[in-house]
Amino acid sequence: MRYFNAFVRGIFSMILGKNTTLSRRCNLYLFMLAAVISLLVWSWPSGTLTVEEERVWDRIREAQFYLYSLKTQREGVAPSQSLDPWQSGLIGTEWSIITTTVGSLTSKQISCNPLWGAIFLRWFDKAGLKRGDRIAILSSGSFPGFLISSLIAAEERGLDVLLVVSLGASSYGANDPNFPIPIILRELRRAGFISTKAAFYTFGGDYEIGAGIPPDGLEILSRSAISDDVPLLQAKSLQEVIDAKIGRLDIFKPALVVQIGGSHANMGTDDAVLSLPPGFLDSRYAERAGNGVMGLVLKRGIPVIHILNVKSLCRMTGVSEGVELEKKGPKPFKFSRAFLGLLFFAVFLFKYERWAFE
Repeated sequence: MRYFNAFVRGIFSMILGKNTTLSRRCNLYLFMLAAVISLLVWSWPSGTLTVEEERVWDRIREAQFYLYSLKTQREGVAPSQSLDPWQSGLIGTEWSIITTTVGSLTSKQISCNPLWGAIFLRWFDKAGLKRGDRIAILSSGSFPGFLISSLIAAEERGLDVLLVVSLGASSYGANDPNFPIPIILRELRRAGFISTKAAFYTFGGDYEIGAGIPPDGLEILSRSAISDDVPLLQAKSLQEVIDAKIGRLDIFKPALVVQIGGSHANMGTDDAVLSLPPGFLDSRYAERAGNGVMGLVLKRGIPVIHILNVKSLCRMTGVSEGVELEKKGPKPFKFSRAFLGLLFFAVFLFKYERWAFE
């Protein structure tokens, strides 16, 4: 009881009283209190998943297991655990003849977290979307994890989706010649995980017309598009691809555009687009959004969900950058939580006097 009373007096002294010299034991208790409060502030829960978000999480995970099983059957061997620790079936190879650029394995693994489905639902809420509203998903083959999560989330919400995909992919994306993105989408439709069929495909690569992809790679992509019964745009310039996408968007009139990856037509040729933050963007970002489809869309007042720079997205949304997979709500950075921690730290330093200015 004596120690407890000293502890309580120490707390009141630290917060309300004058700076005084405390006993060594009381100092130890105050230090332990500071550590406990700091830990609580850091681990403060950020809520749980809603029923709809849990359904989407489960649906994405089921689709991943299906793709993993299918890929294992086709190749006769299970994908490497080090490459695909979650058994998503959505991690490709380091390099192949349909690979466009060097990509990050860690980013591709993070993009397969089913929690992104819940994040997309929250972005849809931010855009004020309701059942029957129209959205466009413009994706490259580089992040099939994000693409599948966005599709399943959109269909769960009952949105009408216009889908356009460029087929080339960076390292560890949908760059397996035996399992390119048209095959992935076709098999998920056949199994009933999604219903959306792409309006058309583009080759991807430089200028999004297949430049930089060898002829054998272009042949593989062409055959995969035919197998999915989806038209493949035979464009001769980047501007022709941009015009084709904008033309389809003008007809469809989406309330929101989801931009996934770095397709050349989506990003354009203006380096200013590289300064855009990832996540939800509105017309305030239009002047720095470049001359690609994304910039043109923002200039027309249509919001964009920009999926690039995966680690920044994680810090923004609270999705883990690690390989652990938990069916829990995200823990995004909260200014109020950080401010509370800093305030407590400042009070502690001021009251827990360890030095004096002379």
